[in-house]
Amino acid sequence: METTCAIYARVSTLIHGQCTSNQTKPLNDLAARRGFRVIEEYIDEGISGVKDNRPALNKLVKDARQ
Repeated sequence: METTCAIYARVSTLIHGQCTSNQTKPLNDLAARRGFRVIEEYIDEGISGVKDNRPALNKLVKDARQ
């Protein structure tokens, strides 16, 4: 049976070299090393981590419940 996973990344600002690819690349590499197939990447850009309402995180939680 194939093991699948999803990746979540977030940055609050796109300045000062911050970007979600700095997070997703290592996460995709880790998943590949462990033999996981990444089925979706959930990305919130320009969203503060303090906020409870983050669109991509909300979708990830909804999808996981299904």
